Amino acid sequence: MKQLRDFDQDAVHRLLADEGWDQPVAEVARIRLSPRQQAVFWGLRVYVVVMTAIVVWAFLHGAIR
Repeated sequence: MKQLRDFDQDAVHRLLADEGWDQPVAEVARIRLSPRQQAVFWGLRVYVVVMTAIVVWAFLHGAIR
């Protein structure tokens, strides 16, 4: 496998500049979710908790028998 040091450094720098990898990353900010979106995410959280509880119960139920 070729290492980065095996490539021509000028070609690597040109690639970085052409692809825009040498530019700072755009800032990321939070967005406001609508009440409907918030309800969906809370529903997913509840679903994950309930499914985890069911899996733990099933595992313990099977392990005891």
